[in-house]
Amino acid sequence: MDEALQSQARHLYAVEKLSMRQVAQKIGISRKKAARLIITDNLARKVPDSIIKPYEGLIHEWYREYPFLQAIQVYERLKSYGFTGGYTAVKEYTQPFRKKRRKKAYHELVFLPGQEAQVDWMQRTLPFGVVYGFVYILAFSRYLYVRFYPRNSMEFFLDGHIEAFRETGGVAGTNRYDNLKSVVISRKPDITYNAQFLDFARHYRFSIYACNPGKANEKGRVERVIRDIGSFIRVNTFKDIEELNKKVSLWRIERNNRVHRTTEERPLVLLKKERLKGLPQIPYKPYRVQQASISTTGFVYFDTNRYSVPSSYSGMPCDIFAYPGHIEITVKGRKIAVHPRTFKKKTKIENPSHRERLLEITPNFKHQRIYQLMKAMDKNMEQFIVCTQQEGQDPLAVAYGLFKLLKGNAKETLISAVKEALSGKIYKAAYVQSLLQPSGYQDNPVHPQDAGLLSIDYEGRDLSDYDELI
Repeated sequence: MDEALQSQARHLYAVEKLSMRQVAQKIGISRKKAARLIITDNLARKVPDSIIKPYEGLIHEWYREYPFLQAIQVYERLKSYGFTGGYTAVKEYTQPFRKKRRKKAYHELVFLPGQEAQVDWMQRTLPFGVVYGFVYILAFSRYLYVRFYPRNSMEFFLDGHIEAFRETGGVAGTNRYDNLKSVVISRKPDITYNAQFLDFARHYRFSIYACNPGKANEKGRVERVIRDIGSFIRVNTFKDIEELNKKVSLWRIERNNRVHRTTEERPLVLLKKERLKGLPQIPYKPYRVQQASISTTGFVYFDTNRYSVPSSYSGMPCDIFAYPGHIEITVKGRKIAVHPRTFKKKTKIENPSHRERLLEITPNFKHQRIYQLMKAMDKNMEQFIVCTQQEGQDPLAVAYGLFKLLKGNAKETLISAVKEALSGKIYKAAYVQSLLQPSGYQDNPVHPQDAGLLSIDYEGRDLSDYDELI
């Protein structure tokens, strides 16, 4: 059929002198196909020498330096040199320089059970902000794990792995990545891996395979599934990252239970055939360390937010251990503060108990400052203090009573007790205290059945006794 069309098209073009547009209209094909059928070395209309000849040397020079130039780019360059011809003349003349790229062909990658997993990040901008999807797929079974995070830094990268390992019940022999900074620091002169990620891989006993730059085909399984996740996101709406994760989770569970087009098996069924390495007894802590300085007002800055520390550490250097859900602040290896992590911008997170020493040296301002600190600590705390004030109680005294409870209780525990008091509409600081310190709890210690265990003694041994064991 193509040979017949080509003969007809060439006759109309060469003998009847029809234009390519007229040939396409006469035969009922597109202009591109008409041009493809007609243009050959001896049938194509020649570009007049008088138009292109003065610029031949320039064009040859451009293609020696930039062999990938497109015809439109050459045309635009020629116009700056006074070229008055048309784009078609340039396109026909430069056709021999613009060799068509050969279609790439790849070997099909076949994996054994438990041999490999492929991992990558995907990024999407949604109405509530930018999110980063951690995508993990087992190469043999095609079992998929996906979770979206507000950041793509190391602590979230590690947490995604840990959750994927936990769900699949083990670890593949090799994990395949592209050149993520969380994995590969540099490739020249030799490949250098991220030290913390190497430690993580050693802990879980898996090998790292870093794909060659620009070779997305080397991790085709995860690339294809990222495309499918993107299609799912485009046709759905999400109010926040929690709803996004919930809907994506339901989607991937359904996908893991659906027969795969290549394996003709359900990934959930094939997962049972994966020979994954067992998980270590001690889990890895997903964190990232950042150095900082404590301000004179007792705060450290992290991700534009301010987190409080005890005032006695003001002005000292510290380390911030950033976990996915909280941060820990240490000074010389000693943990001095723990806070829930916020992903808002320019927010102050302050624990009132961190100001105890400062309040002791400013007694005239003490109760007023405690009142301010307690109200700012949490919305539930503020509501509770306001309700006690409406019932005729002294808000400064209520705030101080709650403040004293922080000495023996965590901030989150106190807030939980205040929430329970609000739900019962009991606006009494004494009630909150009873929830945290039930009556008589100190007067009823727990004793072992054998009272002699309370007075166990032992005789120390000299270190020389152990020499013969070495």
